Amino acid sequence: MSERVLVSLPDGRWLALSREAFDAALAEGTAAIGPPAAVAAPEEPLVEAAELAAVLKLPQTWIEQAARAGRIPAVKAGRWRRFRRSDVERALQAVPP
Repeated sequence: MSERVLVSLPDGRWLALSREAFDAALAEGTAAIGPPAAVAAPEEPLVEAAELAAVLKLPQTWIEQAARAGRIPAVKAGRWRRFRRSDVERALQAVPP
């Protein structure tokens, strides 16, 4: 029996493929995209809620509550939330006054 690979689908279902079928589909998909144009720029560092609150001049509790509610983007690192400053600023600008 060949090895199976589980692939998560956007609608929440899972697709089981043989390792050979998965490798073939992966090769076909990457061939259509082509080689990478350039090396990606380093990602912006993640900051803590306290640092983000100081930069944005907002209470830290507001930052934490907004992240829990999904109003501002956050990255979950273990039990902590970290933020990319540019993502949060972009999300706050998109909010109508």
